[in-house]
Parts: sequence; C-alpha cells; structure tokens
Amino acid sequence: MDTSIKLCNFVLIISFFLACSPDKPIEQSWCSEPLRSQFAQFEEIETNQTWFKVHLVGEGVYAIAEPYNFQEIISYLIVGDEQAVLFDTGMGLSSIATLARSLTDLPITVINSHTHYDHIGGNYEFDTILAMNTPYTLSRANNGIAHEIVQHEVASNAFCLEKLPDADTTNYRINPFPISSHIEDGSVINLGHRTLEVITVPGHTPDAIALYDQVNGYLWTGDTFYEAPIWLFDPETDLDVYRESIAKLAELSPELTTVFPAHNTPVAQPERLVELVAAFDSILDGAKLVDQQEDNTSLFEFEHFSFMIRTELLQH
Repeated sequence: MDTSIKLCNFVLIISFFLACSPDKPIEQSWCSEPLRSQFAQFEEIETNQTWFKVHLVGEGVYAIAEPYNFQEIISYLIVGDEQAVLFDTGMGLSSIATLARSLTDLPITVINSHTHYDHIGGNYEFDTILAMNTPYTLSRANNGIAHEIVQHEVASNAFCLEKLPDADTTNYRINPFPISSHIEDGSVINLGHRTLEVITVPGHTPDAIALYDQVNGYLWTGDTFYEAPIWLFDPETDLDVYRESIAKLAELSPELTTVFPAHNTPVAQPERLVELVAAFDSILDGAKLVDQQEDNTSLFEFEHFSFMIRTELLQH
C-alpha cells in the first residue's frame, strides 16, 4: 500500500482510507482505537512487544499486525517442521525480527508480497531473503527508500508515537537489504511437511506475488487483494496486468479454505476473489459509476472492498 504521493496529499489520502475502512472513525487516535473486531475470533499470542499484535489465524500461521499506523499492515509468520517463512516485514518502525524469533526457534526466510515500503521495513534485520528478479525489486533492495519519501508514515496523524516513544521520526527510512536467492512463478519453498508455492501476480507492482499452501487451502494475497480500498494509483501500477493476476487467483478459489490479506483484517473468504474479478471488470467496461476524488484518483466502492485508481489509467 506504498504510495509516491507528495506529503501535501497525505491528509486527503489518509482521510479517504479511514472513511472507507470499517470500524475506524476519521477522528480516531491511532493510540486509543481497539483492534478490528475480526481479530477477536482468533487466539492472541502474548508478547512483550508494544507495537505489534500477534494472532494465530491458521495451522502454524501467525498474523503479525501493526494496528497503530494508518497502513494497518499485516505480515505473516508461516511455520513448518524445519523452517519458517515471514511473508513481509512491515513498516520497520519496531523490530519484527525480535518478535518473529520469539515465536519460533526455526530458521526464518523472508519473502515479500511486493517491495512497497510498508512491506519491507524489517528486511534488513534478516540474512535469508528470497525475492523476485525485477529491476523494481533490485532497486529497493540496493537503495532502500529515503526519509523524504516515507516521512509521512511517521507524521503525528499517521501513527501512535506513544507505542514507540523512542522512535527516531526525523531519520525514519527503509534500509537496503540483501537478496539471498531469486524466486519466480512456480517456485516451491519446502518448510518441512509444508510447502509454499510462489504465484506471480503483478499489477499492483511489477514484483507482486501470492503464496499458496495447497494442502491447507491457504492463500496469502499481499496487496493484490484485501477488504478495504485497494490502491491502484502508483506509477508502477498496470491495470491490464492486474486484471490478469486477479483472474489467476480467482481460479484457485474452489480449492481454498482461507485467504490471508496484507492489510486491516487477517482473513477473508475465498469467494471474495471471484467477486474481485467481477467488480474490476465492471470498472473496466464502464458499468460501475465513479466517485471522482480531488487528488486525480477515482473511487469505486463495492460491498466488501473498493478500488482507488489513478484516473488517467482508466482513460487508455
């Protein structure tokens, strides 16, 4: 859910995001609001962390939420018998490595759903990182992301400083990180009595992927799908490619038991992927009316999710 918008547009974007997200009022304080109600369905894992909330949401699957930042990112620790995968590393505002290592003694491999900054903030804390071999990915890995681009994430209305009183907001940035090996569509990661298949789903970004646990019927979708406004307005967004990717995921729907999105709420029903394709098609064919925003984006609202699309992308 990373964005390249200028800071002057941030207040508009965050106001939109809060207005469209259930249970979170615009006037909220990020320090006082409770977790979204869906988390109550799952066992909370007690930790000594103040920034993260951890819930067991599936067989060997820990949702690591960062509810005190407007992104409401959710990373996932997926545990096998011999090793674990951390799917995304969040904002990098607090040590996700310390937290993950408190949840498992197994070796941890990091895989990112994509390399927008809110998903790679803790990458630099790990030695083993598997990544897509795209120029977009390599640029983020080699260079990190400067404070000037991500400073809005630590603005006073964007996160709860009380949860991180020692945070250095004046120097917050995304650090470069090493890539151990490259992955591609169809790559399989064996965790020991659990395998994860990489499914490439570009469109939101050129390097977007999903992870598929066929045995358990689990699918992790990153930012390709979540039950909130799906952001499709960055320069790297490609709507035609995104349409192909969500169709690929929708084909898996009959085989799935659970979908794990990367923002707001940790679990969605597999049929949402089919609804996603139908909704997006209604946008592309002009059947869905648009709510034009002031920042050159178009909002398309549906029952369980919405799309926030850069208007010029719809004019081609």
